[in-house]
Amino acid sequence: MAHLKALTVGGRRVAERLLIPALGEDDPERCRAASFVLLNQGEGENVEAVLQAFTVATTAHRQTVARALSLSERQGLSKHLQPMLAATDPDVLATTLEILAFRRTLPAEGLPQLYWHEVPRVRIAALNAAHATCMAEDALAIREALTAQFSSLRAAGVSLGLVRNRRDAFEACLDWNEAWDEAGQLARLAIAMGGERSELDGLIRLLERPELCRDILWALGFSGKVVAAEACLPWLREPGFANIAAEAFCAITGLELTEKYRVARKKARDDEDEELIPDPDAELEQPEPEAIGRWWAEARNRFDRETRYLGGKAFSTQVLLDALWNAPMRRRPVLALELAIRTQGRYQVEVSDFSHVQARQLEEARSASGGRFWTGSFRARMRH
Repeated sequence: MAHLKALTVGGRRVAERLLIPALGEDDPERCRAASFVLLNQGEGENVEAVLQAFTVATTAHRQTVARALSLSERQGLSKHLQPMLAATDPDVLATTLEILAFRRTLPAEGLPQLYWHEVPRVRIAALNAAHATCMAEDALAIREALTAQFSSLRAAGVSLGLVRNRRDAFEACLDWNEAWDEAGQLARLAIAMGGERSELDGLIRLLERPELCRDILWALGFSGKVVAAEACLPWLREPGFANIAAEAFCAITGLELTEKYRVARKKARDDEDEELIPDPDAELEQPEPEAIGRWWAEARNRFDRETRYLGGKAFSTQVLLDALWNAPMRRRPVLALELAIRTQGRYQVEVSDFSHVQARQLEEARSASGGRFWTGSFRARMRH
């Protein structure tokens, strides 16, 4: 931030010689930084240059500028963006929806008609943007999305449906828990976070499916149940699954993988080829199964089998909010979704915003109603 502020202080000369030309460069980092600085410089004289770059860019380049537009704290910027909701280019329209939703400045009145847009990406953006609103048209839009052909559109329908407390959205999760697509991944997380014991047992049984195993272990880490923690233990010995199983086990029980409970990392050779497809779990620690097994043999009596745990603490609103502040970054989007579901969208934390913004959002949630929200199973409170 200090470097960005220094560029802002540079004024018109820096803008003309360095920043505005960077808007058209292929380097996404330079373009993103230049866009952010131009938006925050002076009296806003460069806002139009950034908006022009946003509208004429390729899809990939547009996302780079969109990140700066989302994060900029310039007052009144959203008023410049709102006219783009009439754009005929579906990518411009969808990305504008995403930016305004991120900024919490989306005008709700024009949203329902976009639920039925002919381009799926626009519909997805509209459904995701609706998390912070509440309109009569939501119920029909959710039902339509749940039967859509595109997995990402079904996932958007489920996400909004869960926030709206709709039982049909949760029941769709039960139908999709074996699907290997975006909707299936969200379904498994929803069952883990808010399912009842029989539904969680069904998820655990899916560990027998090799193609779903990694995804099931990831979801089980959000269940908080002793039965899920114990289901992870055999996988601590399985190559390719041991680290994700250990992460899930620790997320439930609160065990920290100190040197006693992990295997020392092997130093990579300088000439080792990089994988063509990055491993999302590559940075996780490799567990020491015997040591973890001995720890659990002593610790299990401290855990009640009917209680849900998060980091070894009995689940509560306070524990969820603390986890959103302290949990590893890769786990925070799921925790933020759970907060939105459990507060029916009233309190949301945007985990890719600046930390001071997230701190304010968390404090608002913490101070609301004494910091107490519904913590039971999803089905128990959901409407037909």
